Amino acid sequence: MVTRTPDGGSGRRTLLRGGLLVVAFGLLAYVGGTTLDGPSPGFALTWAIVGVGGALGTSAVLLAARRRSRRLEDAARLLMGLAALVALMVGVASAPSGVDRGFVIAVTGVLAGALAFYAVLAGELRRAGRGAA
Repeated sequence: MVTRTPDGGSGRRTLLRGGLLVVAFGLLAYVGGTTLDGPSPGFALTWAIVGVGGALGTSAVLLAARRRSRRLEDAARLLMGLAALVALMVGVASAPSGVDRGFVIAVTGVLAGALAFYAVLAGELRRAGRGAA
């Protein structure tokens, strides 16, 4: 399966990068899901939210690039941004009191920020060919 960019080039590298991101987000979701009953549910729940949101969003962006669907891509990017916001809110709300609170909030913020950053940068395939002179 080869994804073609709008200018006609091969998107093998983009497809590989997207596939690696799906695997990375999937592993994050797996670790979060399996450690929900562990000592720090604040970490586990936010990891699961970021992982599922990132894996589904990245898969949808890759599918949108293949089908040239701007609506699907924009919806996936919006949902990834919302998942990042929800993960941040859940992480702050479920952070333990005491010394570890700041650390849990910081890690949650970094993960949510990474997902939001990817959501902003995710749609590079369609921009090169639409409206370009």
